[in-house]
Order: sequence, then structure tokens, then C-alpha cells
Amino acid sequence: MSEVRKGGPGPSGMSHDNSGPPRRMMIFVITIFLIACLVALAFTWMRHPGEPDGKTPPATTEQRP
Repeated sequence: MSEVRKGGPGPSGMSHDNSGPPRRMMIFVITIFLIACLVALAFTWMRHPGEPDGKTPPATTEQRP
């Protein structure tokens, strides 16, 4: 019987690892997603710094003559 080589060098002289490229792509996508989340959190924190400190008077909606 003939032997079947798995993970050995192919005809081009390079070894073929089928799990390599999809794993690298998944790491790339997760990295981009995490960077986007960090940018969104930074933008939210810069645009909405938190609760008012109470030093400014609240806006009044009623107008009295």
C-alpha cells in the first residue's frame, strides 16, 4: 500500500498547513474588531464624559413673565 503523507512538503517545496490561513484570518478579524471597540469606547468617553458635577445650574424649562 502507498503511504499518505500529511503536512509534508508539497510539490512546491512548502509544507501545507490547512489550519494556518483561516486561523490567521480569524486573529486579524478579532484584532480589527477589538480596535474598533476601543475606538468606539474612546469616542463615547470623550463625547459623554459623565454625570454633571452640579456646579452649573440646571436648565429651567418654565418661563415666568
